[in-house]
Amino acid sequence: MMVKRSFSVGMVLLMVGAAPWAQAAVGVAPPAMYPADLWQGRTQAVIRVLNRLDAHIETLTVPVGGSATYGTLSVAVEACVSRPETLPADAGVLLHLRDTGDSARAPFDGWMLQNEPSVATYGSPLYDVRVVSCAGDKVAPDAGPLPAIKTPQLTDTNAPEEEGGDDQSHSPPSSEGGPVPLAPDTHSPIPLAPPSGGAQSLVPSAPQAPPSGQPLPPPEADPGLE
Repeated sequence: MMVKRSFSVGMVLLMVGAAPWAQAAVGVAPPAMYPADLWQGRTQAVIRVLNRLDAHIETLTVPVGGSATYGTLSVAVEACVSRPETLPADAGVLLHLRDTGDSARAPFDGWMLQNEPSVATYGSPLYDVRVVSCAGDKVAPDAGPLPAIKTPQLTDTNAPEEEGGDDQSHSPPSSEGGPVPLAPDTHSPIPLAPPSGGAQSLVPSAPQAPPSGQPLPPPEADPGLE
């Protein structure tokens, strides 16, 4: 049963693929994408803090405009932006970091990026702060809807003629208007031998005997044996 079904499907595909007509060229619109320099505002920032003293990692979800504490470290978030859909994932957070246990160290105020953490780091010997992502609702700056992409209009939509195909449809017409025959229109067999004389023999003719009284000439040397 499975062999019959496979054979039937193969025959249908063969008949469809052997259709004498060809599809015309159709313009296809590229996928809609946001500009590469666009950011989308979010209401929350996800921050990861590493305590180098005991290797403990804490993940903080801080709302924009709020703050959180981990040990002696105070983390305040002023803004959080991320890349919109259709762009590679990335996030940037405007942070204000202050270590209350280290009064000699200046606070950090600036942007930290998810994919480029080495651009801006908090130089504390105790805490390491990294941006994980942005979360929450979408706020300003708003990426807005995706830009509309127009389908390109092709000037020439005629499909080129393919080589091969049906011999009858591409054969030049004869003088009478019908197809040109591939062989002479006759039922007589095609001769395999020249019309004059008998059949040619493939056996070489014997050398002529010399006149009586004369010795036979020596055989010619074979150049391949020299």
